[in-house]
Amino acid sequence: MRVSKSLVAVEILISCRIVHSAFWYPDPLYSSLETILVQTHGAFASGFANAITPCSNYVSGNQTLGRETASQWLRVAFHDYVTANVSAGTGGIDASIGFETLREENSGAAFNDSFGFFAPYVNTQISMADLVALSVVVSVGNCEGPQIPYRGGRIDATGPGTSGVPAPDTDLPTTLGFFARSGFNQVDAIKLTACGHTIGSVHHAGFPTVVPASAVSPNNTGGGIHLDTTPYAFDDQVVQEYVSSTGQMGGPLVTSFNVSSRSDLRLYESDGNTTMLELASQGAGFVDTCVGLLQRMTETVPKGVTLSNVIKPLGVKPINGSLDLDARGNLKFSGVIRVLHLTGTNAPTSLSLSYSKSAKSVILKPSAETGTSVFGTLSFYSFAVALQDPESFDTFTISGSDIESHTFKTQAKMFIVPSLTFTTSTTSSTTINVAVAALKSTRGFNEPSIYVVVSAPVPQQGTLAPKIQNWKVTMTNSKSVGKYNISKGSVNLETIVTGAVTVDIAAGGQLLDKYVIG
Repeated sequence: MRVSKSLVAVEILISCRIVHSAFWYPDPLYSSLETILVQTHGAFASGFANAITPCSNYVSGNQTLGRETASQWLRVAFHDYVTANVSAGTGGIDASIGFETLREENSGAAFNDSFGFFAPYVNTQISMADLVALSVVVSVGNCEGPQIPYRGGRIDATGPGTSGVPAPDTDLPTTLGFFARSGFNQVDAIKLTACGHTIGSVHHAGFPTVVPASAVSPNNTGGGIHLDTTPYAFDDQVVQEYVSSTGQMGGPLVTSFNVSSRSDLRLYESDGNTTMLELASQGAGFVDTCVGLLQRMTETVPKGVTLSNVIKPLGVKPINGSLDLDARGNLKFSGVIRVLHLTGTNAPTSLSLSYSKSAKSVILKPSAETGTSVFGTLSFYSFAVALQDPESFDTFTISGSDIESHTFKTQAKMFIVPSLTFTTSTTSSTTINVAVAALKSTRGFNEPSIYVVVSAPVPQQGTLAPKIQNWKVTMTNSKSVGKYNISKGSVNLETIVTGAVTVDIAAGGQLLDKYVIG
Protein backbone atom coordinates (compact mmCIF):
# COMPACT_ATOMS: atom_id res chain seq x y z
CA MET A 1 0.00 0.00 0.00
CA ARG A 2 1.46 3.38 -0.99
CA VAL A 3 1.90 5.73 1.95
CA SER A 4 3.19 9.30 1.91
CA LYS A 5 3.85 11.95 4.47
CA SER A 6 1.52 14.81 3.59
CA LEU A 7 1.73 18.25 5.13
CA VAL A 8 -1.25 19.29 3.04
CA ALA A 9 -3.40 16.55 4.52
CA VAL A 10 -2.29 17.44 8.03
CA GLU A 11 -3.03 21.13 7.50
CA ILE A 12 -6.50 20.22 6.29
CA LEU A 13 -7.09 18.15 9.41
CA ILE A 14 -5.93 20.96 11.67
CA SER A 15 -8.35 23.40 10.06
CA CYS A 16 -11.31 21.01 10.06
CA ARG A 17 -14.40 21.69 12.10
CA ILE A 18 -14.96 18.88 14.61
CA VAL A 19 -18.15 16.99 13.81
CA HIS A 20 -17.69 13.71 15.65
CA SER A 21 -17.15 15.63 18.88
CA ALA A 22 -19.14 13.53 21.34
CA PHE A 23 -16.28 11.09 21.81
CA TRP A 24 -13.89 14.03 22.39
CA TYR A 25 -16.15 16.40 24.25
CA PRO A 26 -15.98 19.32 23.71
CA ASP A 27 -12.91 18.88 21.46
CA PRO A 28 -9.83 16.60 21.38
CA LEU A 29 -7.46 19.06 23.07
CA TYR A 30 -9.82 19.94 25.91
CA SER A 31 -10.93 16.34 26.40
CA SER A 32 -7.40 14.93 26.51
CA LEU A 33 -6.01 17.48 28.96
CA GLU A 34 -9.15 17.44 31.12
CA THR A 35 -8.75 13.67 31.48
CA ILE A 36 -5.24 14.04 32.92
CA LEU A 37 -6.31 16.91 35.15
CA VAL A 38 -9.44 15.24 36.56
CA GLN A 39 -9.02 11.45 36.31
CA THR A 40 -6.14 11.22 38.75
CA HIS A 41 -6.81 8.17 40.95
CA GLY A 42 -8.94 5.04 40.91
CA ALA A 43 -10.93 3.76 37.93
CA PHE A 44 -9.91 5.10 34.50
CA ALA A 45 -7.07 7.11 36.06
CA SER A 46 -4.56 8.63 33.65
CA GLY A 47 -1.69 7.77 36.02
CA PHE A 48 -0.12 11.22 35.68
CA ALA A 49 -0.64 12.20 39.32
CA ASN A 50 0.77 8.90 40.57
CA ALA A 51 4.23 10.41 40.21
CA ILE A 52 3.50 12.97 42.92
CA THR A 53 1.31 10.87 45.22
CA PRO A 54 2.09 11.40 48.00
CA CYS A 55 3.62 14.82 47.45
CA SER A 56 6.90 13.54 48.92
CA ASN A 57 7.22 10.86 46.23
CA TYR A 58 10.15 10.61 43.86
CA VAL A 59 8.99 8.67 40.81
CA SER A 60 12.33 8.30 39.04
CA GLY A 61 14.45 6.53 41.62
CA ASN A 62 15.07 5.43 45.18
CA GLN A 63 13.19 7.37 47.86
CA THR A 64 16.36 7.62 49.93
CA LEU A 65 17.75 10.09 47.39
CA GLY A 66 15.57 12.71 49.07
CA ARG A 67 14.24 14.09 45.80
CA GLU A 68 10.63 15.22 45.31
CA THR A 69 9.03 14.92 41.88
CA ALA A 70 6.43 17.63 42.55
CA SER A 71 9.20 20.10 43.31
CA GLN A 72 11.15 18.97 40.25
CA TRP A 73 8.16 19.72 38.04
CA LEU A 74 7.98 23.30 39.32
CA ARG A 75 11.69 23.75 38.67
CA VAL A 76 11.45 22.36 35.14
CA ALA A 77 8.60 24.71 34.27
CA PHE A 78 10.43 27.72 35.69
CA HIS A 79 13.60 26.97 33.74
CA ASP A 80 11.56 26.50 30.56
CA TYR A 81 9.70 29.78 31.12
CA VAL A 82 12.40 32.16 32.35
CA THR A 83 14.39 32.24 29.10
CA ALA A 84 11.40 33.85 27.37
CA ASN A 85 11.84 37.18 25.64
CA VAL A 86 8.36 38.69 25.77
CA SER A 87 9.37 41.70 23.69
CA ALA A 88 10.61 39.47 20.88
CA GLY A 89 7.81 36.94 21.37
CA THR A 90 10.15 34.00 21.82
CA GLY A 91 10.55 31.29 24.43
CA GLY A 92 8.43 30.64 27.46
CA ILE A 93 6.72 27.32 28.11
CA ASP A 94 7.62 25.54 24.88
CA ALA A 95 9.50 22.42 26.09
CA SER A 96 12.78 23.79 24.69
CA ILE A 97 14.29 22.95 28.09
CA GLY A 98 14.49 19.34 26.90
CA PHE A 99 17.22 20.37 24.46
CA GLU A 100 19.06 22.38 27.11
CA THR A 101 19.84 19.84 29.84
CA LEU A 102 23.62 19.90 29.26
CA ARG A 103 23.84 23.59 30.10
CA GLU A 104 25.41 24.36 33.46
CA GLU A 105 22.39 26.50 34.36
CA ASN A 106 20.21 23.36 34.13
CA SER A 107 22.17 21.10 36.45
CA GLY A 108 20.50 18.23 38.23
CA ALA A 109 18.27 15.29 37.36
CA ALA A 110 14.94 17.16 37.35
CA PHE A 111 14.75 17.83 33.62
CA ASN A 112 15.37 14.36 32.22
CA ASP A 113 13.48 12.81 35.14
CA SER A 114 10.43 14.88 34.26
CA PHE A 115 10.58 14.56 30.47
CA GLY A 116 11.14 10.83 30.80
CA PHE A 117 7.92 10.56 32.80
CA PHE A 118 5.96 12.94 30.54
CA ALA A 119 7.02 11.38 27.22
CA PRO A 120 4.44 8.53 27.06
CA TYR A 121 1.64 11.09 27.42
CA VAL A 122 2.67 13.08 24.35
CA ASN A 123 0.52 12.52 21.27
CA THR A 124 -1.06 14.60 18.53
CA GLN A 125 -3.51 16.08 21.04
CA ILE A 126 -1.06 16.68 23.90
CA SER A 127 2.23 18.55 23.48
CA MET A 128 5.17 18.23 25.83
CA ALA A 129 4.87 21.96 26.50
CA ASP A 130 1.26 21.50 27.63
CA LEU A 131 2.43 18.76 29.99
CA VAL A 132 5.15 21.00 31.43
CA ALA A 133 2.48 23.60 32.24
CA LEU A 134 0.00 20.98 33.45
CA SER A 135 2.60 19.52 35.80
CA VAL A 136 2.67 22.83 37.68
CA VAL A 137 -1.11 22.76 38.12
CA VAL A 138 -1.15 19.12 39.24
CA SER A 139 1.82 19.53 41.59
CA VAL A 140 0.38 22.52 43.41
CA GLY A 141 -3.11 21.01 43.63
CA ASN A 142 -1.82 17.64 44.80
CA CYS A 143 0.41 19.22 47.46
CA GLU A 144 -2.46 20.81 49.40
CA GLY A 145 -2.41 23.95 47.27
CA PRO A 146 -5.14 25.69 45.25
CA GLN A 147 -6.11 25.05 41.65
CA ILE A 148 -4.29 27.14 39.07
CA PRO A 149 -6.39 27.97 35.98
CA TYR A 150 -4.99 25.97 33.10
CA ARG A 151 -5.15 26.40 29.33
CA GLY A 152 -3.85 24.10 26.59
CA GLY A 153 -2.61 24.60 23.07
CA ARG A 154 1.15 25.10 23.51
CA ILE A 155 3.45 24.17 20.65
CA ASP A 156 6.69 22.29 21.25
CA ALA A 157 9.98 23.89 20.28
CA THR A 158 12.08 22.06 17.70
CA GLY A 159 15.40 23.03 19.26
CA PRO A 160 17.05 24.81 22.18
CA GLY A 161 16.11 28.33 23.15
CA THR A 162 18.03 31.26 24.57
CA SER A 163 20.15 30.69 27.65
CA GLY A 164 19.88 32.70 30.84
CA VAL A 165 18.46 31.08 33.99
CA PRO A 166 19.19 32.55 37.44
CA ALA A 167 21.69 30.36 39.29
CA PRO A 168 22.69 30.37 42.97
CA ASP A 169 25.76 32.49 42.20
CA THR A 170 24.10 34.85 39.70
CA ASP A 171 24.42 38.49 40.76
CA LEU A 172 21.28 40.49 41.50
CA PRO A 173 21.23 42.78 38.41
CA THR A 174 21.60 39.79 36.09
CA THR A 175 18.89 37.86 37.94
CA LEU A 176 16.46 40.77 37.70
CA GLY A 177 17.38 41.16 34.04
CA PHE A 178 16.42 37.54 33.34
CA PHE A 179 13.06 38.05 35.04
CA ALA A 180 12.43 41.35 33.24
CA ARG A 181 13.16 39.72 29.88
CA SER A 182 10.48 37.13 30.65
CA GLY A 183 7.90 39.73 31.71
CA PHE A 184 8.27 39.79 35.51
CA ASN A 185 9.39 42.88 37.43
CA GLN A 186 11.34 42.91 40.70
CA VAL A 187 8.30 42.39 42.94
CA ASP A 188 7.00 39.63 40.65
CA ALA A 189 10.40 37.96 40.73
CA ILE A 190 10.51 37.90 44.54
CA LYS A 191 6.97 36.57 44.80
CA LEU A 192 7.41 33.90 42.13
CA THR A 193 10.63 32.69 43.73
CA ALA A 194 8.95 32.37 47.12
CA CYS A 195 6.02 30.52 45.53
CA GLY A 196 8.34 28.11 43.77
CA HIS A 197 10.35 27.46 46.92
CA THR A 198 7.51 26.50 49.26
CA ILE A 199 8.00 22.81 48.43
CA GLY A 200 11.13 20.76 47.87
CA SER A 201 14.82 20.88 48.72
CA VAL A 202 18.21 21.86 47.37
CA HIS A 203 20.64 18.94 47.02
CA HIS A 204 24.37 18.60 47.49
CA ALA A 205 24.43 16.23 44.50
CA GLY A 206 23.28 18.98 42.15
CA PHE A 207 24.51 22.05 44.01
CA PRO A 208 27.65 21.27 46.03
CA THR A 209 28.45 24.99 46.30
CA VAL A 210 25.09 25.54 48.05
CA VAL A 211 24.65 22.44 50.23
CA PRO A 212 27.61 20.90 52.10
CA ALA A 213 28.55 17.24 51.85
CA SER A 214 27.55 16.84 55.50
CA ALA A 215 23.90 16.84 54.35
CA VAL A 216 24.39 13.40 52.82
CA SER A 217 23.16 10.48 54.94
CA PRO A 218 21.96 6.90 54.36
CA ASN A 219 18.34 8.10 54.15
CA ASN A 220 19.24 11.26 52.23
CA THR A 221 21.85 10.13 49.75
CA GLY A 222 21.29 13.14 47.51
CA GLY A 223 22.09 15.43 50.41
CA GLY A 224 18.91 17.47 50.27
CA ILE A 225 18.13 20.37 52.63
CA HIS A 226 14.49 21.43 52.71
CA LEU A 227 13.45 24.93 51.69
CA ASP A 228 11.04 25.10 54.64
CA THR A 229 9.76 22.79 57.38
CA THR A 230 6.70 21.76 55.33
CA PRO A 231 8.45 20.67 52.12
CA TYR A 232 5.49 18.60 50.95
CA ALA A 233 2.79 21.25 51.40
CA PHE A 234 2.19 24.24 49.16
CA ASP A 235 1.74 26.85 51.90
CA ASP A 236 3.20 30.11 53.23
CA GLN A 237 5.70 28.48 55.58
CA VAL A 238 8.71 29.49 53.50
CA VAL A 239 7.94 33.21 53.87
CA GLN A 240 6.96 32.91 57.54
CA GLU A 241 10.22 31.17 58.39
CA TYR A 242 12.22 33.67 56.37
CA VAL A 243 10.82 36.80 58.03
CA SER A 244 10.97 35.26 61.52
CA SER A 245 14.36 33.56 61.09
CA THR A 246 12.90 30.28 62.32
CA GLY A 247 12.80 26.76 60.92
CA GLN A 248 14.71 26.65 57.64
CA MET A 249 14.90 30.48 57.56
CA GLY A 250 14.00 30.53 53.86
CA GLY A 251 16.07 27.53 52.83
CA PRO A 252 19.66 26.91 51.75
CA LEU A 253 19.56 29.57 49.03
CA VAL A 254 19.21 32.03 51.93
CA THR A 255 21.48 30.38 54.49
CA SER A 256 24.14 28.60 52.40
CA PHE A 257 27.63 28.27 53.86
CA ASN A 258 28.76 29.84 50.58
CA VAL A 259 27.78 33.51 50.64
CA SER A 260 27.97 33.79 46.85
CA SER A 261 25.28 31.07 46.56
CA ARG A 262 22.66 32.91 48.61
CA SER A 263 20.65 33.93 45.54
CA ASP A 264 17.26 33.94 47.28
CA LEU A 265 18.60 36.15 50.06
CA ARG A 266 19.95 38.68 47.55
CA LEU A 267 16.60 38.74 45.76
CA TYR A 268 14.45 38.95 48.90
CA GLU A 269 16.59 41.75 50.36
CA SER A 270 16.69 43.71 47.11
CA ASP A 271 13.71 45.85 48.17
CA GLY A 272 14.52 45.86 51.87
CA ASN A 273 12.37 42.74 52.44
CA THR A 274 9.23 44.78 51.73
CA THR A 275 7.75 42.16 49.43
CA MET A 276 8.55 39.22 51.70
CA LEU A 277 6.97 41.02 54.66
CA GLU A 278 3.90 41.69 52.53
CA LEU A 279 3.68 38.02 51.56
CA ALA A 280 4.02 36.94 55.19
CA SER A 281 1.21 39.30 56.20
CA GLN A 282 -1.11 37.62 53.70
CA GLY A 283 -1.17 34.39 55.71
CA ALA A 284 -3.25 31.83 53.85
CA GLY A 285 -3.75 34.40 51.09
CA PHE A 286 -0.15 33.80 50.03
CA VAL A 287 -1.20 30.80 47.97
CA ASP A 288 -3.77 32.90 46.11
CA THR A 289 -0.99 35.30 45.16
CA CYS A 290 0.95 32.30 43.87
CA VAL A 291 -1.99 31.18 41.72
CA GLY A 292 -1.90 34.37 39.68
CA LEU A 293 1.87 34.34 39.29
CA LEU A 294 2.11 30.67 38.36
CA GLN A 295 -0.71 31.09 35.85
CA ARG A 296 1.18 33.98 34.26
CA MET A 297 4.31 31.84 34.16
CA THR A 298 2.60 28.87 32.50
CA GLU A 299 0.83 31.15 30.02
CA THR A 300 4.05 32.80 28.87
CA VAL A 301 4.33 31.28 25.40
CA PRO A 302 5.93 32.20 22.07
CA LYS A 303 4.29 34.67 19.73
CA GLY A 304 1.74 32.98 17.50
CA VAL A 305 0.62 30.41 20.07
CA THR A 306 -3.06 30.71 20.95
CA LEU A 307 -4.08 29.05 24.19
CA SER A 308 -7.46 27.42 24.73
CA ASN A 309 -10.14 28.52 27.13
CA VAL A 310 -9.51 27.56 30.74
CA ILE A 311 -9.95 23.80 31.06
CA LYS A 312 -12.46 23.11 33.80
CA PRO A 313 -13.70 19.75 35.10
CA LEU A 314 -16.74 18.50 33.21
CA GLY A 315 -19.65 17.32 35.33
CA VAL A 316 -20.86 14.82 32.73
CA LYS A 317 -18.44 13.52 30.12
CA PRO A 318 -18.50 10.62 27.64
CA ILE A 319 -15.19 8.73 27.71
CA ASN A 320 -13.86 5.78 25.71
CA GLY A 321 -16.73 6.15 23.25
CA SER A 322 -16.58 4.22 20.00
CA LEU A 323 -18.56 2.72 17.16
CA ASP A 324 -17.70 -0.78 15.99
CA LEU A 325 -18.99 -3.46 13.63
CA ASP A 326 -19.23 -7.19 14.16
CA ALA A 327 -18.65 -9.76 11.40
CA ARG A 328 -22.27 -9.46 10.23
CA GLY A 329 -22.18 -5.70 10.00
CA ASN A 330 -24.16 -5.00 13.16
CA LEU A 331 -23.27 -1.59 14.55
CA LYS A 332 -22.52 -1.19 18.25
CA PHE A 333 -22.17 2.07 20.16
CA SER A 334 -20.27 1.68 23.43
CA GLY A 335 -18.46 3.74 26.00
CA VAL A 336 -18.62 5.12 29.50
CA ILE A 337 -20.34 8.15 30.98
CA ARG A 338 -18.28 9.83 33.67
CA VAL A 339 -20.09 11.84 36.35
CA LEU A 340 -18.19 14.15 38.72
CA HIS A 341 -19.79 14.84 42.08
CA LEU A 342 -18.61 16.29 45.37
CA THR A 343 -16.77 13.83 47.59
CA GLY A 344 -19.13 12.63 50.29
CA THR A 345 -22.24 13.03 48.15
CA ASN A 346 -24.04 10.18 46.44
CA ALA A 347 -23.65 9.51 42.74
CA PRO A 348 -26.83 9.30 40.64
CA THR A 349 -28.38 5.87 41.16
CA SER A 350 -28.91 5.61 37.42
CA LEU A 351 -28.62 7.53 34.16
CA SER A 352 -30.76 7.45 31.06
CA LEU A 353 -29.14 7.15 27.61
CA SER A 354 -31.34 8.24 24.69
CA TYR A 355 -29.85 7.75 21.25
CA SER A 356 -32.68 7.15 18.80
CA LYS A 357 -36.23 8.33 18.24
CA SER A 358 -37.26 4.76 17.49
CA ALA A 359 -35.48 3.03 20.38
CA LYS A 360 -36.28 3.12 24.06
CA SER A 361 -33.93 4.87 26.44
CA VAL A 362 -31.34 2.67 28.14
CA ILE A 363 -30.91 2.82 31.90
CA LEU A 364 -27.28 2.87 33.03
CA LYS A 365 -26.12 1.79 36.48
CA PRO A 366 -22.91 2.98 38.16
CA SER A 367 -19.89 0.70 38.19
CA ALA A 368 -18.60 -0.48 41.55
CA GLU A 369 -15.23 1.16 40.96
CA THR A 370 -14.97 4.92 41.30
CA GLY A 371 -12.27 7.52 40.84
CA THR A 372 -11.08 10.37 43.01
CA SER A 373 -9.47 13.72 42.39
CA VAL A 374 -9.06 17.09 44.06
CA PHE A 375 -12.28 18.08 42.29
CA GLY A 376 -14.44 15.33 43.79
CA THR A 377 -15.48 11.73 43.21
CA LEU A 378 -15.90 10.21 39.75
CA SER A 379 -18.58 7.63 39.04
CA PHE A 380 -18.72 5.65 35.81
CA TYR A 381 -21.66 4.25 33.84
CA SER A 382 -20.79 1.81 31.07
CA PHE A 383 -23.03 1.16 28.07
CA ALA A 384 -23.12 -0.85 24.85
CA VAL A 385 -26.13 -0.55 22.55
CA ALA A 386 -26.99 -1.75 19.04
CA LEU A 387 -27.76 0.94 16.47
CA GLN A 388 -30.42 -0.11 13.99
CA ASP A 389 -30.62 3.18 12.13
CA PRO A 390 -27.10 4.61 11.73
CA GLU A 391 -28.24 7.16 9.13
CA SER A 392 -30.16 9.08 11.79
CA PHE A 393 -27.65 8.67 14.62
CA ASP A 394 -26.53 12.28 15.07
CA THR A 395 -26.95 12.89 18.82
CA PHE A 396 -27.31 11.07 22.10
CA THR A 397 -28.58 12.44 25.40
CA ILE A 398 -27.63 11.65 28.99
CA SER A 399 -30.07 12.55 31.76
CA GLY A 400 -30.63 11.66 35.39
CA SER A 401 -32.48 12.79 38.48
CA ASP A 402 -29.44 14.47 40.01
CA ILE A 403 -27.74 15.91 36.93
CA GLU A 404 -28.50 18.37 34.19
CA SER A 405 -29.40 16.76 30.86
CA HIS A 406 -26.58 16.78 28.30
CA THR A 407 -26.90 16.20 24.55
CA PHE A 408 -23.83 15.31 22.49
CA LYS A 409 -23.46 15.50 18.72
CA THR A 410 -22.10 12.52 16.82
CA GLN A 411 -22.38 10.64 13.51
CA ALA A 412 -22.15 7.09 12.18
CA LYS A 413 -21.72 7.72 8.46
CA MET A 414 -17.97 7.20 8.46
CA PHE A 415 -15.75 6.04 11.32
CA ILE A 416 -12.61 4.15 12.23
CA VAL A 417 -13.36 0.50 13.10
CA PRO A 418 -11.62 -0.25 16.43
CA SER A 419 -11.73 -4.03 16.11
CA LEU A 420 -9.89 -3.84 12.78
CA THR A 421 -7.46 -1.03 13.64
CA PHE A 422 -4.30 -2.03 15.47
CA THR A 423 -0.52 -1.79 15.65
CA THR A 424 2.21 -4.36 15.26
CA SER A 425 5.68 -3.52 16.51
CA THR A 426 9.26 -4.74 16.33
CA THR A 427 12.27 -3.36 18.15
CA SER A 428 12.81 -0.80 15.38
CA SER A 429 9.50 -0.14 13.65
CA THR A 430 5.75 0.06 14.10
CA THR A 431 3.07 -0.80 11.55
CA ILE A 432 -0.37 0.79 11.83
CA ASN A 433 -3.28 -1.11 10.30
CA VAL A 434 -6.36 1.03 9.74
CA ALA A 435 -9.93 0.12 8.82
CA VAL A 436 -12.66 2.65 8.09
CA ALA A 437 -16.37 1.99 7.70
CA ALA A 438 -18.53 4.17 5.45
CA LEU A 439 -22.26 3.88 4.93
CA LYS A 440 -22.96 2.63 1.43
CA SER A 441 -25.00 5.77 0.85
CA THR A 442 -21.93 8.00 1.40
CA ARG A 443 -19.13 8.70 -1.04
CA GLY A 444 -16.20 6.33 -1.20
CA PHE A 445 -12.50 6.64 -0.53
CA ASN A 446 -11.66 7.24 -4.17
CA GLU A 447 -12.65 10.88 -3.69
CA PRO A 448 -9.70 13.27 -3.24
CA SER A 449 -11.36 15.23 -0.44
CA ILE A 450 -11.20 12.29 1.98
CA TYR A 451 -8.07 11.87 4.08
CA VAL A 452 -6.92 9.27 6.57
CA VAL A 453 -3.89 10.45 8.52
CA VAL A 454 -1.87 8.55 11.12
CA SER A 455 0.00 10.65 13.69
CA ALA A 456 2.54 9.19 16.08
CA PRO A 457 5.00 10.46 18.70
CA VAL A 458 8.51 9.34 17.77
CA PRO A 459 11.94 9.90 19.35
CA GLN A 460 13.98 12.92 18.34
CA GLN A 461 17.65 13.68 18.86
CA GLY A 462 18.70 16.00 21.64
CA THR A 463 15.69 15.73 23.94
CA LEU A 464 13.52 13.15 25.67
CA ALA A 465 10.46 14.94 24.27
CA PRO A 466 9.07 13.04 21.28
CA LYS A 467 8.01 14.81 18.10
CA ILE A 468 4.80 14.18 16.20
CA GLN A 469 5.19 12.69 12.74
CA ASN A 470 2.29 12.34 10.29
CA TRP A 471 1.55 9.94 7.46
CA LYS A 472 -1.29 10.04 4.95
CA VAL A 473 -2.66 6.54 4.39
CA THR A 474 -3.98 5.41 1.03
CA MET A 475 -7.08 3.29 1.58
CA THR A 476 -8.52 0.57 -0.68
CA ASN A 477 -11.94 -1.02 -0.62
CA SER A 478 -11.85 -4.29 1.27
CA LYS A 479 -15.33 -5.70 1.76
CA SER A 480 -18.96 -4.90 2.46
CA VAL A 481 -20.73 -5.81 5.71
CA GLY A 482 -24.30 -4.84 6.50
CA LYS A 483 -24.91 -1.21 5.62
CA TYR A 484 -21.20 -0.40 5.42
CA ASN A 485 -18.28 -0.61 3.03
CA ILE A 486 -14.96 -1.33 4.72
CA SER A 487 -11.72 0.20 3.43
CA LYS A 488 -8.31 -0.75 4.74
CA GLY A 489 -4.80 0.64 4.66
CA SER A 490 -1.54 0.30 6.53
CA VAL A 491 1.62 2.24 7.13
CA ASN A 492 5.05 1.18 8.34
CA LEU A 493 6.35 4.03 10.47
CA GLU A 494 9.94 2.72 10.23
CA THR A 495 10.54 3.89 13.78
CA ILE A 496 9.41 3.06 17.28
CA VAL A 497 6.64 5.11 18.86
CA THR A 498 6.78 6.56 22.36
CA GLY A 499 3.06 6.95 23.08
CA ALA A 500 -0.43 6.73 21.68
CA VAL A 501 -0.96 6.67 17.91
CA THR A 502 -3.84 8.75 16.53
CA VAL A 503 -5.86 8.05 13.37
CA ASP A 504 -7.97 10.84 11.87
CA ILE A 505 -10.54 10.90 9.06
CA ALA A 506 -11.39 14.15 7.33
CA ALA A 507 -13.90 14.61 4.51
CA GLY A 508 -15.29 17.72 2.90
CA GLY A 509 -13.44 20.00 5.31
CA GLN A 510 -14.82 18.20 8.36
CA LEU A 511 -13.03 16.01 10.88
CA LEU A 512 -15.32 13.01 11.08
CA ASP A 513 -13.52 10.72 13.48
CA LYS A 514 -10.44 10.49 15.67
CA TYR A 515 -9.30 7.22 17.18
CA VAL A 516 -6.40 6.73 19.57
CA ILE A 517 -4.50 3.44 19.68
CA GLY A 518 -2.72 2.75 22.94
